[in-house]
Amino acid sequence: MALLGGRYELRHLLGSGGMAEVHLAHDLRLDRVVAVKSLRTDLAHEPALQERFRREAQSTASLNHPAIAAVYDTGEETAYGGTLPYLVMEYVEGTTLREALHAGPPLTVERALEVTAGILRALSHSHRQGIVHRDIKPANVMLTWAGDVKVMDFGIARDARDVGMTQTSVVMGTAQYLSPEQATGRDIDARSDLYSTGCLLYELLTFRTPFTGDSPMAVMYQHTQEPPRPPSLYNPEIGPQADAIVLRALEKDPAYRYRSAEEMLADIEACLGVGGPGAAGARPTSVHDVVYDDPEEPPRRRRATVALAVAGVVVLALAGVVGWLMFGGGKADDGRADVPALVGQTLTEAKRSADNVGLTVTVAKREPCADQPEGHVCEQSPTDGRLTKGEAVSVTVSTGAPKVEVPDVTDKNQDDASRILEDKGFKVKVRQVESETEDAGTVLRQNPDGGEKVEKGTEVTLTVAEEAAKSTVPDLGGVTVSEARRLLAAQNLKLGSTTEVESDATAGTVIGQSSAAGQEVDPGTAIDIKVAKAVQTVRIPSDIVGKTLAEVQSELSALGLQTSVATGYAQASDAVVTSSTPAAGSEVTAGSTVVVVTQAAGTGTSGDDTSTDGGTQTPTSQLLPALPFPG
Repeated sequence: MALLGGRYELRHLLGSGGMAEVHLAHDLRLDRVVAVKSLRTDLAHEPALQERFRREAQSTASLNHPAIAAVYDTGEETAYGGTLPYLVMEYVEGTTLREALHAGPPLTVERALEVTAGILRALSHSHRQGIVHRDIKPANVMLTWAGDVKVMDFGIARDARDVGMTQTSVVMGTAQYLSPEQATGRDIDARSDLYSTGCLLYELLTFRTPFTGDSPMAVMYQHTQEPPRPPSLYNPEIGPQADAIVLRALEKDPAYRYRSAEEMLADIEACLGVGGPGAAGARPTSVHDVVYDDPEEPPRRRRATVALAVAGVVVLALAGVVGWLMFGGGKADDGRADVPALVGQTLTEAKRSADNVGLTVTVAKREPCADQPEGHVCEQSPTDGRLTKGEAVSVTVSTGAPKVEVPDVTDKNQDDASRILEDKGFKVKVRQVESETEDAGTVLRQNPDGGEKVEKGTEVTLTVAEEAAKSTVPDLGGVTVSEARRLLAAQNLKLGSTTEVESDATAGTVIGQSSAAGQEVDPGTAIDIKVAKAVQTVRIPSDIVGKTLAEVQSELSALGLQTSVATGYAQASDAVVTSSTPAAGSEVTAGSTVVVVTQAAGTGTSGDDTSTDGGTQTPTSQLLPALPFPG
């Protein structure tokens, strides 16, 4: 596992995007689960992206709010020759709003407003700290399993106090949620976030963004030039109050938008509080119920609001006329309609399909359904035929796949465990970990645990033992100690004890090792070595010739050398040394023996010391035996 900053142990990948990856991680110092967001390794050489990471950390570090995912720490690692910055963040257990929109059941109008209120609370805090998010969108909002909102990713956030705060050369953000001033590169402030929040609320209510197009440029053009349609045109459950909130947030001129997140939040809370649950869809008694009578509001703004409300009513009326003409109002019919096929549709889609032909939908029951996801219609009655207009089609809505008990497959062989789970309708994912105690292929643990009840088709992760890796002992013979340490480290081994021994080998080189070369051992094993001891030498004094044998023996002994008198020469202590082998002044190994030639005291000597035998003179050095002398 990768370890960042010597502290954060990376686990599995939670998600990735165009420039970053997010991993689940464990903070070893504080023993807690965190999320680590890091620049992708292939972008480690991009200074602009590194700076964006640093700015995100700086922006979020000053924010402390329950609706904002906190940044705990930052750091940088060197990787692939570049700098890899990372952020350590609060780990939020849940799903992004984008995933919830595409995979989960449709949000009710009330729930959509509640989620938006949570986002506005986070923005209210960040705006008070001078931070504008600039990239509010469903992918940057998390919903915890408890239903709480967490705003994330301040990667392109800016301090609103920065002069100009303009991006004239580069448009930052996501096209579907850009404010007009962002799309045109003009100065922005907190009201830009409110426009993006209006786009997000529009999508939560209608399952589509206010503007769509074939390219980002086409969408940006609509943001700046075309008015949005009231969301109630796409979702009949939306009342004029919710319409007015969305349309005010989507004003193209920031002066006519909400002035603050608190102001928009107040209208949403008022909308949710009128008449209790479901009030977001309630219709007021007149157009003026959706006009905000603010005495400080400019007359032009009040006139625009009234005009907008009147236009909304006109559009609704026109939509009713068009529907009347499309679905039989303009021609004679028998007052009956074909029953549409609703199975597989979400409840909202089913109601819309039925409404299109003049029928209604009633929910008979909600229960588990094996072949339909949660929130989708799995049965209907009648399934076909014709009904009198205004009659209802009864549907059963899926609460998800039936829950079944997960078999306990721990301690089983991987193949057997997989077969058992797959036979029960589960998907299997295998993760290998090294084990020195269990046989390879044995299931060590599983998630979900055995006995737990989950939906059929759920993925079960098996943690399976694999044989612990072995290291091969390298051949260390003849190398130095430092080279031996390097060779061992390359095999994930370490150097143990080092013992010096007498040897004819080069001093300081390895002459023995505790484990033979090629042997397989556990990683981390310490290998002991024996090293050739360095040879110590001494020099024979150059003045020993002419001294007595006793003097030479004493002098050589003090140097750690042995003295031996050549055979046939005087052994008396007062005998005079005439020559030696090795010669005086030579360098020899400590402990060596020096053989000396002597003559009895009082006998004359000459520089060419010889012995006389029958008139023939023989150099004394030729009388010495041929002995090996080190050095």
